[in-house]
Amino acid sequence: MNGLLNAGSEVSRFQIIAIASLAAILVWLALRMYRRMHADRDSLVVAERAALRATRTAELTAGLALARTPAAAIEASIQEPLHALGAECGVMFLMSSDGSRADVARCVGYTPGREPLGGPLTEHPTLHDAVGRGAPILVEGPRGSATIPLLIGSRVVALARLEYKGSRRFTADDREYLETLGIRAAQALDRTWQFEYALRARAEAETQRARADQEISEREKIEIALRASEARGRALAARTSRLHALTAALSESVTLDAVAHEVVHQGRVAVGAVAAEVALLVDEDTAFETISAEGAGFENHRRVPVERGLCGTDAVEKKEAVFVSSFEEWQERYPTSASLAADGGYVSSATLPLLTGGRATGVLAFFFTMPVSYDEEYRALLVSVAQHCAQALDRARLYESAQKARADAESANRLKDEFVSIVSHELRSPLNAILGWSAMLLRKTMEPSMTARAVQAVHDNATRQSRLIEELLDFSRVSSGRLALVREEIPLRDLIRGVVESMIPETADKGVTLQLLEMPPLRIDGDLQRLEQVLFNLLGNALKFTAKGGRITVAVERHDGMADIRVTDSGRGIDPDFLPFVFDRFRQGDPNSREHGGLGLGLSIARQLVEAHDGSIRVESAGLGHGSTFIVTLPVLSTPTDGLRPPAADTAREGAMELFAGFQRDEQR
Repeated sequence: MNGLLNAGSEVSRFQIIAIASLAAILVWLALRMYRRMHADRDSLVVAERAALRATRTAELTAGLALARTPAAAIEASIQEPLHALGAECGVMFLMSSDGSRADVARCVGYTPGREPLGGPLTEHPTLHDAVGRGAPILVEGPRGSATIPLLIGSRVVALARLEYKGSRRFTADDREYLETLGIRAAQALDRTWQFEYALRARAEAETQRARADQEISEREKIEIALRASEARGRALAARTSRLHALTAALSESVTLDAVAHEVVHQGRVAVGAVAAEVALLVDEDTAFETISAEGAGFENHRRVPVERGLCGTDAVEKKEAVFVSSFEEWQERYPTSASLAADGGYVSSATLPLLTGGRATGVLAFFFTMPVSYDEEYRALLVSVAQHCAQALDRARLYESAQKARADAESANRLKDEFVSIVSHELRSPLNAILGWSAMLLRKTMEPSMTARAVQAVHDNATRQSRLIEELLDFSRVSSGRLALVREEIPLRDLIRGVVESMIPETADKGVTLQLLEMPPLRIDGDLQRLEQVLFNLLGNALKFTAKGGRITVAVERHDGMADIRVTDSGRGIDPDFLPFVFDRFRQGDPNSREHGGLGLGLSIARQLVEAHDGSIRVESAGLGHGSTFIVTLPVLSTPTDGLRPPAADTAREGAMELFAGFQRDEQR
């Protein structure tokens, strides 16, 4: 029994020892696993920090590598560290060439109005220290900052500054990143600056190359021009000889037919054409009549209407030569002429207007059976031939001109007869009225209510007759050269206002609106009374032919040292056929109608008075029913100033004119 107990105790002891050993082993294993886990965690932290450093550096390097311009490199140098280091704002300064100033190139994250300012380094200690050390300046704690110099070689070319609004401490990784930033950003700036310099150098080289190519091309052109000038010289000598022959033939011709024949024959030889034709305008410029021609498909005295599609129509309308180089161009631009010339097999042509005194009297046409290139010299030759022919034809029409002069003299005699008739009628009409009313007054048989009317009628007709007599006297003075001008310096604005104000009652009575537009303060040198006479004549003429409800406008414009006085009405207007004769003596737009009376001298006298003041007068009208505009142009004094009348008087005048305008509107209503 005791043996069994001893054996059991031995087994228990052995178990205890085994359990203790197993526990020790487990403790050892646990301690080893703990140490390994701690070591792995430290290794992971180190690896993560290394990965973060590598990521930030790679992003910085990639951002700077993508920059192609200095502006992009500066932008990347600010944006990348802002995100990598968590800064609130940043700025990039560029150093001046002498290193004394730092100017802001880019700033990010600052409140508007609180952006950093550049300036001399002496005013920015932190920047000055960073430049002096050539290494980053880090300020830790509240409102921390980092200032990183960017060096190219040993020279600081820029400074990057990062700022924090809160507290900031920089780790060893941050310091390493900032040093990398200084190196990589400087390299990016240097690379982009070098790239820009290379681009500029390349552009300059391309410019120099283009200039050299241009010089070579110009030299080649000069050589070609020299070779061509010899050929042109020989051709010019031949053409000159032919032109002399043409001139001699024209000088020997007297009649119109002989001149036309020489024009066609010698002119065709002079320009080297196959055929030629001279056609004059007839039937009031509505048709071309061929008076001489040489070549197939042409015949004398052929008439062609002046219409679109003819080279001649375009030539006489534009008063310019018409050159057709090919038959395709001929058909496209002038199909009618092309169809007429197709019978003769002509391919190109030159149609030149015959100008006499600036007026086209016909055309001279040359035709060719081959395409022709009209260079400048050949065109000059053709135009010269046309000018010689036009002069010769004009000389041949001297007899017709003499006949026309005789017809004009007879017409002038008829006009004088009409003038005498008009004067007798115009003077007799008011005189008969005066005699009639005065006889009734002398008999004293009129009622009292009619007496005032009779006196007014006598006064009106006497005034009318006095005006007619004064007009005749002015005509006599102007015609005989006895008109003397009393010149003085006149404010143009006061002159026109005075005349317009005097006309307001008459326009109001007739129901016509008289408007005076704003005028510049100009001065002229002239006779006040005679210029008033011109303006009264124009305004009276406009009022005479403007019906009730119409409008008369007076305006002044200045240009090139001259003043244009424009009197525009909405009245009857002027027939375009009569426009050239508006200012002729004894002429009226409708001589068969005595509705408005007058001698037909007013506008003629006005023109001579204006011309006596070194000015001019003209008229414009779109036709009957479209009103008219008379423009008086007078020279102004060199220094325009305000009128003599004080501003208060101007205001009073404007108020009076506005009041009369109101009366006119009320009268029309």
